[in-house]
Formats: sequence, structure tokens, C-alpha cells
Amino acid sequence: MKKTGLAAFVTAGVMMLTAGCGSGNSGKTAIEVGDNKITMADVSPFLQGGDGFDASKKQRVEMMEDIFKYGALGEAMGIELTDEDKDSILQSKASFARSAGGLKACKAYLKDVGSSMDFIEKLMTASQYQQKVTEKIEEEIGDAEPTDEEKKAFFTDNYYRAKHILINLEDESKDSEDDAEPESSEAAETPVADEDGNTGEALANAILKRAQDGENFDEMITKYNQDPGMANQPDGYIFTEGDMVEEFYECTKNLKPGEFGLCKSSYGYHIVQRLPLTADEANFGTWYEDNSSQIESALSQKKIDDKFEELCKENNITSKVNQDVVDGFKAEELVTMPPSNNSGMASY
Repeated sequence: MKKTGLAAFVTAGVMMLTAGCGSGNSGKTAIEVGDNKITMADVSPFLQGGDGFDASKKQRVEMMEDIFKYGALGEAMGIELTDEDKDSILQSKASFARSAGGLKACKAYLKDVGSSMDFIEKLMTASQYQQKVTEKIEEEIGDAEPTDEEKKAFFTDNYYRAKHILINLEDESKDSEDDAEPESSEAAETPVADEDGNTGEALANAILKRAQDGENFDEMITKYNQDPGMANQPDGYIFTEGDMVEEFYECTKNLKPGEFGLCKSSYGYHIVQRLPLTADEANFGTWYEDNSSQIESALSQKKIDDKFEELCKENNITSKVNQDVVDGFKAEELVTMPPSNNSGMASY
């Protein structure tokens, strides 16, 4: 699980809220960390609406669970928050309130959502513990750089290589009465079709079958692909979790090298070919060097993650995500956040 600071967590959600109305699912417990019970109403202010809702929901729930586990661990380890830490918590609460239109508007908004400023304070406090615990872990594990062997092993175990053909979603609406201009790339303005007139999902399925039947995939990329980035990646994209949209990552992960698959993301339909990424590949050295700094950073984070989980186990810190509750919370249940008010300070 990736550890993400509260600042990025809050900003990502607060800036991208959509309209909706709270309902039954929002009040149900989605995450349990020790005695803390976090509802979807508590998570909802940090969610992104629109096409990215499901990916946003999954990511934010994981991050919220993670932050509260750090909070519980910090308390279990007897870490004391200094006056400076407590002041930081107050400042974070004030910043959140300003992002939701000021203290009065923020309280009213959270009441409508089904959450409260008390929860926001718990979240900010857990985040402060996250910082303190992480500092202690970093001190304990030291700053020794991973060996070249460790980095190469991590690279082959955690990275993937794939090519794909992207069929933009806009193609599906080419016969619609809606004359609105497409908001994405120029490629979307000219629908891609095969010899049988297939576009959109039908075209994606037709290309998948042709690829599985042995037709040259590179030639089909040249003919049908609407992702301009592929032109600069002759060996395919090389990536790990979090680098690509989740649907693309999961599709590739579930394929064996040489296999083809199909997934749909907010970008469109992806016909994916997973390619081998092993040390005996001719360009392995180049791929490894191109990603070396990212690999080193990821390995350092993994050491922190592993130590964190070890400490959680030692201190009996348990957590649970009620997936049925998470899955049952829909984008329509989001409540519009008041416009940001950065002109004044909220006080407590």
C-alpha cells in the first residue's frame, strides 16, 4: 500500500467534488481501524466525481485506512504530539474549513454530508501521527541504498511492459443528437472505424479478436490507435502500480506475456498486449536505467511499508474495509462542497 501524505490526500479530493445528494449508503461504516469507524460520509468530501469516481473511491478508502492505522500505531507506541504538532493540526483544520467556504459553511456542509469537524480533527491528528511514526521508522531502518541486485529484482517483480490500442469513448457518440464538441484530443474528432464500420466498443472487440487470431498488433496500432504517446514508446509502456490508470494496470497484470486483453477506462477502450520484462530481453538494461531512480525510491518506500506492517502486527493494530458498503456508495450520493474561501482564517 502506498503511503500518501494528508496534504495530497485532501487537495486531490477537495478540488474535484461534484453535485449529488446524500442517502443511505453514506452513513454506513466503510472502514474500521481499532475503535475508529469511518463512514462513507466521512470519506466522501475527498472523492472525485465523474468518470474517475470508482478509481478515486478505491484509492481514497485505502488512503483513509492507511492514515488511521498510522494514527492508531502512533498512539500504541506512546508517541506524544508536541505543541507544534497540535498547532499543525489546528492549521490543517482551518485550511480544510477555508477550502469548504469558511468555518460556518464547512460545518453546514459536513452536517449535510453526514460527517463533522470532529472527524476532520481525528483525520488531521492521525496524519500527524503518520508523520511522526514514519520519521521513527526511517531512523530505525537507516538510509542504506538498495543494491543493484535488489533493484533489478524489484524491477522484474513489480513492473510491467505493455502496448495498447486506445479507442476513444467519444467515438461511441458519433451518431448522437448531442452536437457538443469533444473535450479530449483532436483524434476524438475523427472516429476510427474498421472495414466493417465498427467504432467504439464494437471496434475494440473486433481488434481484440484479430490480435488473438494472430494479426500483426503493431500494424493495427499504427492504423487504429488514438493514444499519441504510443508513438514515442516503440518497446511499449513500462510501468508499475500507480503509473497508469487502474483499469490498464489491472488488465496488464492479469495477462501473461504475449496475451491480449480488453479494458475500459475514462480514456476509452484499451486493447492491451502484455510484453515480457525479463533480464534476458535485449533492451532490459536501457529499461532498467530509465527507471532506476523510481525503482530506488519505491524500494525505500517498501522498506518503510514492511516495517510499518511489522509494527502494526506487534501492536495489534487491525483494520477492515467493508467492501460491500464501499461498492454500494455511488457518485450520485456526493454533496457539493461550498466554494473555497481563502480570504480569511477559520478559528477554533
